[in-house]
Amino acid sequence: MIAERVRQYELMMLISPEATEDEVTATVEKVHGAITERGGTVGDNKVLGLRRLAYPINKFGEGNYALTRFELDAAQVPAFEGSLNASADIMRYMVTKL
Repeated sequence: MIAERVRQYELMMLISPEATEDEVTATVEKVHGAITERGGTVGDNKVLGLRRLAYPINKFGEGNYALTRFELDAAQVPAFEGSLNASADIMRYMVTKL
């Protein structure tokens, strides 16, 4: 039997600047749902708001940033990242192991 390897992660998401506050909140909640579906738990969550980008992404100079800390089995992380890639709402993301 393989032991569960639950680890702590941090997710930084970049959401379209055209999204309203409600749309940003809905996107963050959808991501939290994807974490809990895979047996993870969501910790701290901060929506950092609209910030200027270092370089244009999809012809946008700004983006809405959201930061989430969560715990998830390491074997579930690739599938979770696949769901982030498939999301049209998220322009960029980065998952970091803490």
